[in-house]
Amino acid sequence: MSAKPQQVVMDGKPMIAIPEKHYESLLAMRRQLGSQTAKLRMLRDTLTDLSEFLDTVAETLGTAEPAGSRETPSPPTPSQPSSPLIAEIRRRAQHIRAVTGARRAPKGRHSPDRMRT
Repeated sequence: MSAKPQQVVMDGKPMIAIPEKHYESLLAMRRQLGSQTAKLRMLRDTLTDLSEFLDTVAETLGTAEPAGSRETPSPPTPSQPSSPLIAEIRRRAQHIRAVTGARRAPKGRHSPDRMRT
């Protein structure tokens, strides 16, 4: 018996007939694809949460009071660059947003489950 799909006409409509084993195989692949899609969505959401967390960490570190200082530091300006760690945190958060297609959440707009301590 031929394993190739065959073109048939049923009720005047052209269709493709395949062996039952191939049909079952297609159904199994479809289920696997659905499962992988769900996992990818969860990963995307996790990365989005992580990018928001990294933004919060960078903002906190950028405005944190230096050790031993009692003065409130001003936010970094172009003439006063931030630390390499803060710059790297911001770069990685931006990279995550680029990969996931997410936009940066406005300040104070984090969902409650994303603000765990």
